[in-house]
Amino acid sequence: MTKRGAGLLASLLLPVVLSAPLSAAEEGWIDLAAKADPAQAAAGEWRKVDGEWTTSAVAAARLQLPYTPQGEYDFRVQFTRTSGQHSIALIFPHGTGQATFELDAWGQHLAGLQRIAGEDLRQNGTQTEGCTLENGKTYTAVVEVRHDHVRALLDGKVLATHRSDGSDLSMLPLWRIENTHALGIGSYAAAATFHRIEVRPLGNATQLAAASSNSTPSSSTPMPRPSTTASRPVRPSAPTTTTPAGRGASPGGGKGSVLLVIANTDFFYREYAEPRQELERAGFRVVVGAGRKGACTPHNGSGQTGSGVVQADIALADVDAADYRAIMFSGGWGSSMYQFAFPGEYINRAYNGDRQTKAAANRLINEFIAQDKIVGALCHGVSVLAWARVDGKSPIAGKNVVAPTRDGPAGVYSPGAGRTQPSSRWNEEANGARLSPPQSIGNPRSSIDDVLVDGKIITGEDDIAARQFGVVLARMLSE
Repeated sequence: MTKRGAGLLASLLLPVVLSAPLSAAEEGWIDLAAKADPAQAAAGEWRKVDGEWTTSAVAAARLQLPYTPQGEYDFRVQFTRTSGQHSIALIFPHGTGQATFELDAWGQHLAGLQRIAGEDLRQNGTQTEGCTLENGKTYTAVVEVRHDHVRALLDGKVLATHRSDGSDLSMLPLWRIENTHALGIGSYAAAATFHRIEVRPLGNATQLAAASSNSTPSSSTPMPRPSTTASRPVRPSAPTTTTPAGRGASPGGGKGSVLLVIANTDFFYREYAEPRQELERAGFRVVVGAGRKGACTPHNGSGQTGSGVVQADIALADVDAADYRAIMFSGGWGSSMYQFAFPGEYINRAYNGDRQTKAAANRLINEFIAQDKIVGALCHGVSVLAWARVDGKSPIAGKNVVAPTRDGPAGVYSPGAGRTQPSSRWNEEANGARLSPPQSIGNPRSSIDDVLVDGKIITGEDDIAARQFGVVLARMLSE
């Protein structure tokens, strides 16, 4: 069995703790099988027989467990795959992220963690080859979650290790469960029996409760709720990044989907990742759209870990606005590819997009506005709204918006003009928007809170405001 270099090196640096035979007398382990509820199944036919949970061979069968970890913990599952040839999954949260440890996955007998920085286990450094489960044989899988790393084992053998605080973890859509901070189990197109399902919290951090609970701790200084009928800056009562590991609030579920649009080339990773984290934390499903479905490459040094490549779930031409509650365009120079009425041409050809893609983006903006849904944009993504056309004019004409002071991409901005590189704010100014002065909302020394709402339009100044943008958008959708 071979291991890709990064995962192997990390596993060698951590002590190996072999899985002992499961025993009810082991100290500290909590039996989750006894408390699980088939009503919390996200998919599949789950039955409890003699204290064990079984599922039939359906695609991405998954069961949410009644446990929301707080801090460090061990998650242990004893199972037998009884038919099929695809993966068994352990769903686990870590920090602001949630991911899966999968065994015998992708029809290629792979094991590992997914997703990491948008990459599934076929691409990231946790991949282990040659992991073939034998039907009828019982195995024990363990996920160890610590503040700075995750380690996954099968029958005491380390198969995957990843150094992380959880902020780079995310779920494949097919494994998502209602509570993005809960544990879960899954089986893909394979019948399976889960004999034991246990968790062991480390220290005093534990919360055993219905995983569908959406209670939110009270705050002595609540954040103001944004108005959806008048323009209003939204100021946080405290920096949203200070909540340790994303804990302190249980996410809601079944709140609908948000379409997050990134560029196929040169999107700004932080402006994608941080709004997504906050939306998913609040219980919304995020679908990534782009001009083309598939791999999207971020700007270098835009907040990614590793390559930062993100797989777009859907091409804009295939999107039906009726399926989503909001649309947002993240920034990065690559978002210029969606500027429908932009009259010029950029030096980097990738930023020019094509007529079909621009038309698809403009159609969606029109449809979301016609359906009285939220339309948002962050940093250079605001230029997409600037150059959209709804009833012949820009949807942000006369609207109060924020936009970045940074340069836009180099190009010829109008026919017959020479090459130039104006501030990205030029796009909004050229289309009649009312621009808020830079860093004028909240803290005058930072744009961390420069997010502005005018009716159903929400804009964020730059990547520094990315997390607050996600917070405000989630709050607007929750009203």
